[in-house]
Amino acid sequence: MRSAERRPGLPVLDTAPRPGIDRSRDRRLTFGGLVVAGGFLAAALASLLLPESVRLGWWLPLHLALAGAAGTAIAAMLPFFVAALRVAPPAPVTLHGSAIGLVALGAGLAAAGRASGATMPDPVAATGAALYVGGAAATALSAGLPLRHAVGPRRPATEAAYGLALLNVAIGASLASLYLAGTPAATAAWPQLRVAHAWLNAFGFVGLVVAGTLVHFAPTVAGARIRRRRSGDLAVAALAVGPVAVAGGFWAGSDLVARLGATTTVLGAAAIVVHAFHVRGDAAGWTTEAAWHRFTAGSLLAAPAWLLVAAAVAGLPVIVEGAQPAAWRLEPVLGPLVAGFVVQVLLGALAHLVPAIGPGGAERHGRARRILGRDATLRLAAWNVGTALVTVGLLTSPPIRLPAEVATAMLAAGAALLATSLAAALVLLGLCLRDRG
Repeated sequence: MRSAERRPGLPVLDTAPRPGIDRSRDRRLTFGGLVVAGGFLAAALASLLLPESVRLGWWLPLHLALAGAAGTAIAAMLPFFVAALRVAPPAPVTLHGSAIGLVALGAGLAAAGRASGATMPDPVAATGAALYVGGAAATALSAGLPLRHAVGPRRPATEAAYGLALLNVAIGASLASLYLAGTPAATAAWPQLRVAHAWLNAFGFVGLVVAGTLVHFAPTVAGARIRRRRSGDLAVAALAVGPVAVAGGFWAGSDLVARLGATTTVLGAAAIVVHAFHVRGDAAGWTTEAAWHRFTAGSLLAAPAWLLVAAAVAGLPVIVEGAQPAAWRLEPVLGPLVAGFVVQVLLGALAHLVPAIGPGGAERHGRARRILGRDATLRLAAWNVGTALVTVGLLTSPPIRLPAEVATAMLAAGAALLATSLAAALVLLGLCLRDRG
């Protein structure tokens, strides 16, 4: 009995529940950023009605969709996604809000400056590009600073990909800012720097961020297990290296480096397609709200195929011609890159996230899923058929060169399908926002 009395007492454990991480304000801020991104998509659609001289050909709708919609969505979602993935507290609201605001304001000013017909140098557009660089830096801080207090497992590949992607867009926007400000060195070298700017922004920023996100996000949406896949690792690594090499090759005038970069980018895009097939094969399927799941998963799993088409269309001229300014042609990549990949990913992500982080409780979120699932198969098919028609209609180089009247008819039909599908998606998103039960 004495020995029992001498035993040290057992530690007393606190069984009270610990407070979780409050993400409510960050969730509302992220949702607000996604709404702004949707506004940029609507503006891109409306800009097609402007005279060609005002929208500068395809430049204005492309800029509004990539720099505006995709950039703002990334500034909103990337810090939120990283914090949730690493089980870290959210970034300070002021910092995260500044990131979203700077990116959106910068994209808007750049668009307004160029569309206004201002002569070079263009201080308004140059200021917009500089603000965009600040927004990229604020996004990096919003994503990185909270990781000091993360308690979840590290995701080094994804974190490195995000960091490099934000550095790429900062460099690409800085090149544009120097050119728009009339800097002599940038103006003289702009034929080469323009290609570096395009590759860094389109593939090194948007492509890399989306690929790094789909590695985790696509299985979640499709109902598959989140696990490490070699195809995902290869895709992220190749898309991290390839666009930077292309930009560096054009900057330095190295045909070899540019060709290697273009080849690597195509391989990375092919790897993310393989990853999508693996996710599709692993998916268990959904038993409720099948239409909504079909649209969200279908969008995110179809988009990588269009990234591969875009990488091939943009990369093959570089592989053949080397680091020549003529190797970059905007029109052929518009369909697969902008419509098929970027906007389709945005629409799928918005349809998934609005019922997840939007205002309201479980009942309102359920109604949102049902609203966003309306005509899901038809809208998904129309979007991808429209993208295919626009892509083929804009190809003007061998081996595909259609008669002018055929190309025009395909462009008109494809544009009508895309415009109708985008308008329907925006209307459905608007109905979700207006829903009060």
